This record gives sequence, C-alpha cells and structure tokens, in this order.
Amino acid sequence: MLEKLKLVPHTAGVYCMRDKGNHVIYIGKAKDLYKRLASYFVNKSHDQKTTAMLSRVQDFEYFVCNTENDALCLEANLIKRHKPHYNILLKDNKAFPYILVTDTKIEITRQLNKRGKYFGPYFNGIWASGLLDTIYDIFGIRESADAATIQNIKSFLNGDSDFGAEELLTKKMEQASNLQQYELAIRYRNGIRFLDRLKERTITNVGRDVNCDVFGYASRADIFVVSVLTVRVGKLIGVQNFANKNDSPKIDDEKLDEFIGQYYLENVRPSEVITTAKAGYKKRLVEMSRENAREYIEVSIEKIEHKHQFTVGACQELQKVLGLAIVPKKIECYDISHMGGEGVVASMVTFVDGNAEKKLYRKFRIRHALGATPQDANNDPLSMFEVLTRRLKRLGGTDDSFATAPDLIIVDGGKTQLSATISVAKDIPVIAFGGQYDEVFVPNEKLPIALNKHSYALRLLQRIRDEAHRFAIGYQKEVYRKQSLR
Repeated sequence: MLEKLKLVPHTAGVYCMRDKGNHVIYIGKAKDLYKRLASYFVNKSHDQKTTAMLSRVQDFEYFVCNTENDALCLEANLIKRHKPHYNILLKDNKAFPYILVTDTKIEITRQLNKRGKYFGPYFNGIWASGLLDTIYDIFGIRESADAATIQNIKSFLNGDSDFGAEELLTKKMEQASNLQQYELAIRYRNGIRFLDRLKERTITNVGRDVNCDVFGYASRADIFVVSVLTVRVGKLIGVQNFANKNDSPKIDDEKLDEFIGQYYLENVRPSEVITTAKAGYKKRLVEMSRENAREYIEVSIEKIEHKHQFTVGACQELQKVLGLAIVPKKIECYDISHMGGEGVVASMVTFVDGNAEKKLYRKFRIRHALGATPQDANNDPLSMFEVLTRRLKRLGGTDDSFATAPDLIIVDGGKTQLSATISVAKDIPVIAFGGQYDEVFVPNEKLPIALNKHSYALRLLQRIRDEAHRFAIGYQKEVYRKQSLR
C-alpha cells in the first residue's frame, strides 16, 4: 500500500478503506488526501480505535473532489451506500412528514424530490395531518387553492401571520354546535387545541423567523449519541436522538460533521444549522441538545449492546461456528415457493451486519417451471440452481442488489438443496438451513450442525430464513392472484 500511497495527490477528496473481503469498512474525507492517508500508513503511532481499524485494512481507494463541500457530500452518499463498520451511521431514521405547498395545492409528503416549498418536518405531537386539517379549516379549502390563498398559507406556515385563526375556528365551532353538527364542531375544537399546542412549543426570546436544526452530541468509550432539535418559525417542533457504536477513529467533532452530512440526505436543510454558540438563545439550544444527548446515552447503553449481540455479534458467532475465513457481513438467503408446482417463484433477501437490507431484496419467476408439468415444476433443487445461476451472473453489474458477492449464501432446505447449489456458488460459502430441528447443512459433511437453541447465530439464521420465506410466499400469492384473473 505504500507504493500506492505515492500516487495519491495533495487535493481534497474522499477515501475508502477495504478489508480482505473487499468490504468498505471505513470512509473519510480530507483537505489533502495524501497527508491524511500517509497519517495512517506512514505514521505508526495510533490510538486504539485507529489501530483496530487499520488491522483490518487490506486496500484503499480514493476519489478526488473539487472542493471540501463536494467531499462532504460524496462522503455522506458513500457512507449511506456502503454502511461501513467504522463510520457513524444514521440508523433508524424515520421519514418524517413535511407539508408541501406548490403553486396550486397543499399536501403531506415524505418524499423530498417534488417541486414546491417544504415546511417541517413534523413529529413529537405536532402532526402534519393535524396541521393540514387546521389549514383547510382556516382557509376554507381542500388541497387545491388559488394563488392568493397559496401565498397566505405560506405566510401562515412561515409564522408571518396567524390570520386570526383561533378566533375564526372558535366562531366556526360555535356555529356548528348551534346547528347540532357535533362532529364538525369537534373537528374545529381539535384545531383550536392544535394551535394551543403549537404555542406551547414557542421558545422564549426566539423570533418567528428562526428556522434551524441544532445538533449536540455526547460520547463514551463505546457509544456516540447525537441529539437533533428541530426549530421551525420559532417553535421547538421536536427532538430526535441517534445512538451509534463508537468505533470510528475520527475525533468527536468530525463524527458530528459526518452525521450531519448523512442527515441532510434524508431531510430538508433549514436556513441555519447550529452546532456551537457563544451566547443567547442559540447557546441555550446547543446546551439543551447536548444535555439531551447525555441523558439519552444513559438509557441507550443496554439497548445498543443488546442489539449488537443480535446483529453484528451474531455474524461473528456464525463465522466461528461455520469456520468462515471472514465475518459474513453480507448474507443472502433464497427460498422457493409454489402451489402444487404452479406459479413457481423464488425470493432473495439480504442482511448486512445482521440487519435486513430491504432495498436489496429481489424476486424471481422460475423459468424452467413455465409450461412444465406440475411434477417437473415442483423441483425445488432445480429451481434453486436456476435462481442462483441467474443471480451470480449479475455480479459486478449496476444493480446494487447484485453488484457485490455475498459473504455467505443460505438456501432454505437440506442436503438436496445444498447439493444443487454448491457448483454454482463456487468460492462463495453456502449452507442449507432447515429441517424439523432447524439444522445447518454444510458442504462435505454428512451430518448437520446443531446449533445451541439459545445462540445468537441460530436466532439470526432463523430471522433470515423466516424473512426469505415471508417474501417468497408474498410474491407467490401475488403471481397466483394475477394468473387467476386471466
């Protein structure tokens, strides 16, 4: 790697560290790529976390960027794609709803690729649906509106004017009640309560024009927590906390920058992002976010350690049980489903670091079964051979599901299914999992491996197998339903 290092330029960019399984295990950005990479491979004095990461590095690659901002964006996108073990990851981020106002209508959306003005996100008791209903009632519209009303709605959501909303809804509530339209009166009453809840979120000495996200963090030896305060039109809309294993060799401020880059791949960036402040309401908000992170870290330790045992820890246990050369970071599992030989399909589910990666799932129609007799179609080993052949032919392609090889292939079944797939898998480890007692069948062994029923490795295999089974049955029912309608 020292020879390769000589070719690295003194420019801004992003670098990726790969292990012997060719997995990306760490991604970083640098103002000077050469100096940063040289600090790893030339300098022999490192802290414990950097030493642990470098002990697994077998190769590196780099990408030159025009500016540091370009490097920040590329780093965030690559981390999102590869989910490296030694990076801070934006996990379990829910797609919170926004209100989208276009030239002609107003709607709730979780997609950030539409044209228009976004307001939000809304969560922690300030629900987008409640706000939308309140807007409908204030302005007397349903989705579509003229240009003047659209402008008024934007002003309302910006906090420029309340348009006498509470008085208007009170009047409408009383009128509906007098007309014995009680359901409508309750709707208006709920709108009034919603507006009251918004008032309660107002932050002292913060103007209506303040729209910001405030980031604070807390860290311990093994856990790094980021707390995000969302402030819109001077109101604290909500708080989110994100906890991660603290394996990254970066310093804490760099970890926070890395996290923020990923956060805004999934969220709309407000007019201001605050991480530090010296005085005023900004300092209060930063202190609040940091205190929130410190409190959250106390309740997260046990939860994170427990999840680690069920995911990454289970993969490590599986490596030992199966005698694999590397920890199976990426696992693919295949299952065949049909009804009496008709509508034969297969599922491929993918788990990364012990977690389901649903965007990588794929479904297959079994071709040899099309037009075959039920007896010939009902040949699971032949179907498994076909689906694995088709999948592995697409290695190195542009589809993320197929581009990289798995570290372990699991086929649902026993010896017969395993025998049908060994020749296709070639150098990729493959096992069969199933039977009455959930046994593991491995190549060149007559007897199955019986795992301890309390082991995390067994629970992981069961989760993966059950997910492949669920996905296959769902697709088979879909195919059967379409065929029955012909």
